[in-house]
Parts: sequence; structure tokens; C-alpha cells
Amino acid sequence: GIPFKVSCILKKKQHMNLQYLLTNYLKIIFRQLKRNKLFSVINVAGLAIGFSLCFFLLLFILNELSYENFHKKGENIARITMHIQDANYDMHWARINQDWINKLPESYPEIKQLVRFQDYEPRNIQVGEDAFKIQYAYTTDAAVFKVFDFQFIDGNPEKALLEPNSVVLTQSLAHQFFGTDKVLNKDLYILNKTGTEKELYKVTGVIEDVPENTHLPVNMLTSFSAEKDRTGWAYTYLLFENEEDIAALEAKLPDFIKENLKAEDAVKYTLPLQPLKSIHLHSDLAREIKANGNISYLYIFAIVALFILIMSGINFINLNVAQSLKRLREIGMRKVLGSSRTNLRFYFLLEANVVTLLAATVGVLLVYLLLPYFQQFLPVESNITAIIPFALVFSIIIGSLAGYYPAFVLSKSNIILAVKNKTGFNPANRNFGLKNFLIAFQLVLCIVLISSALITQSQFEFLVNKNLGFEKEQILAIKNIPQPVKYKYDFVKNGINQIAGVQGVCGAMQIPTEAIRDTGPVYAEGKTEGLANPIVMDLQVVDSDFLDVLNVDLLAGRSFKPKAEKVLSDEAKNNLIGYLQSEPREYIINETAMKMVGWQNAEEAIGKQFGWSIGDINLQRGEVVGVIKDYHQESLKSKIDPVVLINEPVWLNNILLKVDGKDIRQTVADIEYLWKDNFPAYSLEFAFLDDLYNKLYEREQQQLRLIYLFSTMAIVIAFLGIFGMLSYTLKTKEKEIAVRKILGANLTSIFVLLSKNFIILTIIGTIITIPLTWIIMERWLQNYVYRIEISTGDFMLALAVILLVLLVTVSLQLGKVSKNNPADTLRAE
Repeated sequence: GIPFKVSCILKKKQHMNLQYLLTNYLKIIFRQLKRNKLFSVINVAGLAIGFSLCFFLLLFILNELSYENFHKKGENIARITMHIQDANYDMHWARINQDWINKLPESYPEIKQLVRFQDYEPRNIQVGEDAFKIQYAYTTDAAVFKVFDFQFIDGNPEKALLEPNSVVLTQSLAHQFFGTDKVLNKDLYILNKTGTEKELYKVTGVIEDVPENTHLPVNMLTSFSAEKDRTGWAYTYLLFENEEDIAALEAKLPDFIKENLKAEDAVKYTLPLQPLKSIHLHSDLAREIKANGNISYLYIFAIVALFILIMSGINFINLNVAQSLKRLREIGMRKVLGSSRTNLRFYFLLEANVVTLLAATVGVLLVYLLLPYFQQFLPVESNITAIIPFALVFSIIIGSLAGYYPAFVLSKSNIILAVKNKTGFNPANRNFGLKNFLIAFQLVLCIVLISSALITQSQFEFLVNKNLGFEKEQILAIKNIPQPVKYKYDFVKNGINQIAGVQGVCGAMQIPTEAIRDTGPVYAEGKTEGLANPIVMDLQVVDSDFLDVLNVDLLAGRSFKPKAEKVLSDEAKNNLIGYLQSEPREYIINETAMKMVGWQNAEEAIGKQFGWSIGDINLQRGEVVGVIKDYHQESLKSKIDPVVLINEPVWLNNILLKVDGKDIRQTVADIEYLWKDNFPAYSLEFAFLDDLYNKLYEREQQQLRLIYLFSTMAIVIAFLGIFGMLSYTLKTKEKEIAVRKILGANLTSIFVLLSKNFIILTIIGTIITIPLTWIIMERWLQNYVYRIEISTGDFMLALAVILLVLLVTVSLQLGKVSKNNPADTLRAE
């Protein structure tokens, strides 16, 4: 009927009016931005910088939280670990070496599958005439594809690893080997651990490259030849019916341990379960597959991102308020022309949100452009679309807060006063102190960041420059030498020694920078008899030149006597444990081992009988021939452990050579020629020892760069905030400043007027903040056994930097005041 038609016409007219109003307001907003170009650029740039830093950190946090998400059954998968603890020994392993673990699915029906990843050492591969050394290659169960979601490009996941000598490759590895991913049924050779033979494998599947966000990187998977091969050390995973079964099973495992171990061993033994998705952020065990993240860093970065967002928001709000005070006459004219308070509120809220959306857009664009640079600091994902929802939410929240003052405070102004460009109230009584406090809060946060950066810098320099107890410069490591090289170690060593540029050659089981893998009980003459709990020590295998090449100091005694060159028989190679136990031994121990045994000095230890064992291996007892000064085998985060050294070429894993540095390229080329001439089936892996040590502190380097970046950006944001606040102050105190100038006030007194509140609040905030920052940095430094002491100078320097920024900012604003004619200001009043 007619009422309905009238209603439709009114709604249509209302919609057209709203559309017209919105279009008109947007035109006016962009004209305002264009008219005030400098102010608009500062406003948008400050907020965009804050947004971009926040978005970078958000990408990092999202990336860390996304680990293992590509495994659809991830919530129901757990890794079983091994923890052995008694009075003298405490080790928690990420992998396990007990074969009775294989019986778990039979004993507990809630376990759907058990999957082992073993033979995890780098594999030597031959494809035609080419040799490769591949990391993250495992022998695993055929059921692995029922547990983990490795996406097949070619092949059948149900059958891929059923047959012996089957291999599944990633797409990139297939291209590396064959130049294509169409490699089904192609052949390759894998050399066995001893290097005595190579086995032919058939490619039965190609999977997509495994994403980076996993603690379990995979390049190659091979099948078991038989059930008896499912033995020894393995990373072991369980698939459960339900997520709740993980905790339920862990409570039952003590009984399972008692069924499979002697009572005296079972009390030392636990099998903690780790849910798959918690491993990356909550696990830092011995022999992790790769370095994991840390949940505490996520909390830190989340707090930093929040602080940056708050700082940027405060600045934008203050700048927006300062600018809106100049528009009182505009508000008055709009009211005179009939604009309602509702329309004014809508306009100012829209204006603030348009600017924040523009800043958010620029922030996302900065992330897109600078992402490759930022990825040098942190592993962040490149999925920019993930931050767009956050960008919208952040911009609307900050835009609404920024638009509140002009929309709900200034819109109430009396029309006559507004036309005269007067607010009708004293801003000093309207939360001006709060705005001062917020700016001071920004400055104090800058002091926290700068002082933290200085302390981190000092600790990093300490780590890099500390005397490690050996010489690491110009030491080149040939890593992971295969068994055939170990059997011909003396021949290889002599050959390398003949190369120009080589000043010395030695060998080691574990390169300094690597954790020593083998720990076992020792016998020490007169000291260990009758002990309830055995003394355990790490075993480092070296050769007779190790101490000389690395310049390790002897406190007493001598180095090892060179072993006579020998060729191992096939019988010895097939029974390597028997050979190792039959060889006569000499022992060298470090200071820490000497003190743990109870010998008062190095001379007392020389000549004493000593022995070491692990599992079924019992080395012959022999004399302690030397005591060395402690050196740092691992990073300075770890204490120096008691270490026993023996000389056994067949047990070495790495060759270390000292080079003169004159022509390293030619030296390396000569070594490669020697290697290929004698061991063409094996690839060569080089690394400089000082580079390996620097990698130990990559996280510290990343932290330091990030803190410096955040500190710099925080200073820029704080500068913009002070600039906006001082603009606000100058606008609201124009009359007061003009009167002071007429009465003879100089620029110094006006400088004090403008800056005293900021300076006082900053100093008070610093005094309050220093103890808190000190506590936080002390807790961070506790991660390092060897560390610096915090100095008050770091805080004083940070305060000086901020006060300098404050001085420069106020001085810039003071330049504006000095140019104003007080008569013009008072005439306007």
C-alpha cells in the first residue's frame, strides 16, 4: 500500500543521503591531508613504522606457532624421550636406544602406530659418477605415511617403504640427483656406515619438500630390510587414538619400564612423552634433530610488539589531538551551517580511521618490501595475507581512540567560542598530565630497549672474545669423515700434511663447538672403589697432535704417543667393539675431571690407573699421562664438563688442520684433489672452526640486531610523539608564551617551560625502571655459565641518549616560538 511505498522512498532517500555524506566526507578528508602534507606524512609515517615492526614480529610469532600444523594428526602424535638420572648423572635425550620400546603398541592398545626414525647420520649417496652427502635422511617404518602427512607427488604411500631397499626422496633432492622429479624406479647407491660396501636402492616415491616449520626435517626416507634392523638409537613417535591418551599413557609407563629393566636401573629411568606440536617451543634436549625455538622468546616479542603498537598509537592520538585543536573554527562554521553533533562525530571518527587504514596499508607494504631483509634476523613466514586481519583490527582500534577527542570533546564546543578558535576550557585540567605521562612512558621504554641493547652487546663481545682454552683461528675442519677414511687415517693425515699451506693436522671425534656424545662411568685408582654411584665423564677421542694443533695447554704430563701405523684386518672391522676393548690405552683428563675424582693437583694424577666404559664397551685401564687446562668444547652457555681424552684413529669423526691463510683456495683445492683421488665415492664437507663458533651465537646476534632496530625505531616514534605533544602545548599556551615574551622571558626560560615536565617524568620513570630492567637482564644472563656483570653505565648512557633526543626535539619546536610575534598572538586573542 501507500505507507509501504512511502517507507521505501524514505529508506532509499536516507541511503542516498548517507552515501552522499560519506563521499563528501572522504573528499574533505583527502583535501585536509593534501593541505597539511608535512603533518600528514609525519602522522602516517610514524604509525606505519610502528605497524610494520609490529607486523614483522606478528609474522614471527605466527610462524613459531605454526610448527607441525601441516600434519593433520599432529594433535594425536607424541615423541617418546629418555631421561636417566642419579646422583652423578642427569641426561634427557630426544631419542631412545631401548629396543623394548617397539613393544609399546602391543602393550597399550590406545597406541595406533609406533614409528622409528633411525640411521640419522648424514648419508653418502652415489648417483652415476656423482657423490652426495645428505642430511636428514632416515631409515623408518612403512607406516610413517599413516602418521605424518608427507605429501606424495609420485608413488603410492601405502607401498612406498614396504619392500627392502626402497627410498622416498623429496622433490628438491630428486632434482639434485636426477635433474627431474619423474624418478620413480630409478636407482641410486647408499654407502653403508663402514664404507665397505654400497647398497642399491630403488626410488619408490617422491614427496613435496617438507615445510621449514617442523622440528623433523626430512630429505630422504629408506625402508628397513627386516624387523631385526629396528634397533638402536632412534627418534620414536607414537600415534594415539585421542589427544587425551598421551597423558594417560605417560602415567602407565613407569610400570612398563619396571617390566623391561632391572629394579636398580628402573628407578633412574623415565620415558617422558612430548606432544608433537609442543616440541619446537618447549624442548631443548640432548641430541635434538635441529635447534628448537623457545616459548619465552614468543612472550618477549609479543610484549615488544604490544609496546610498539601502544607507542605508535599514543603518538598518533597526540598528533591527531594537536592537529584538531587548530580546527576549532572549522567545527564552529560546520555548526553554524547546520551540521549536527552526530555528523561531526561521524566525520572525525571517519577521518581518524581513514588515516590509520592508510598507515596500516603502508605498514603492510613495508613488510612486503623489507621481508627479505628482516628474514636475516628472524625466521618469519612470507604469508603477508596472514597479517591483513590484524592490520584492519589494529587500525580501527587506534583510529577510533584517536578520533574520540575531536568527535566527543571538541564537538561539544560552544559555537561562538569555536568560531573564535577557543576551546572554552583549560587543557591543563583535561588529562594533559596523562598525555605527558604517556610520552614519558615512551621515553622510559626507549631507555629499557637501549640499555638492554648495550648489555646484550657487552655479553656478545664477551662470548666472541673470551679465551676458549684453545686456538680456533685458521682451523679448517673436514667433517663427518666416512669409515674408509678412518681406516686409512694415517695415510690421509700424512698426505694433507704434505700440502702447501697446511701447518698441522689432527683428528677429533667431536669438533670443538659440538656436544660430546658419549658419557660413561670411569675408574680412577684409589678414588672410585666402593662408591655407591659411579663417577661419569665425557669421552673425547683425539689423536697425538690434537693438543699441539689446537694449542691446548698441558698442566702436567705429556701428550699421547703417536700410534704405530696399522691396517685393520677384516676381522677387526667386523668386530670393532672387540678391537676397541683390546687396544692398550693412555688417558688425558681435563682439570674438571681431575677435581671430580679428588686429585689435589695435576702432578698427583699423572701415572695413576684410569679406565672408561659405556654400555658393553669397556676400555682397557691405562695410565693418566697428562692433565690439560679446561677448554670450552661447547658454547659459553654450558659449563665445562669432566672430559677424558683417548687416542684412537678408528674412532675419529673429523679431521682438523691448521692453515697459514696465505692461499686458502689453493690449499682446499689440493685437499679436494687428494680426497677425490683416494675416496671418489664420498663428498667432502668443510667448515672453519671460528665460523662454527660464531654459529653457536647466531641467536645472540639476531637478538642484538633486533634490539638495535627496535631501539632506533622506538626513538623515532618517541621523537614524533614529543613533536606532537609539544605542538599541542604550543597551541594551548600561545597566549601564556606571548605574555612571557613581552614581560622579558628569554628562550631558555621558555625551553624549561616546554621540557621540564618531560625531563622530570623521564628521570623518575628511569629510576623506577632501572631495577626492573636489571632483574630482566640478570635473568637473561643466567642462561650463560660465563657472563658479564651489568654496569650502571649502560643505563646512564641510555638516559643520556633519550635526553639528547628530547633536547633536539624541544629545540626544533623552540625555533617556531622564537619567530612568533607576541603582539599578533595577543591581537588574535
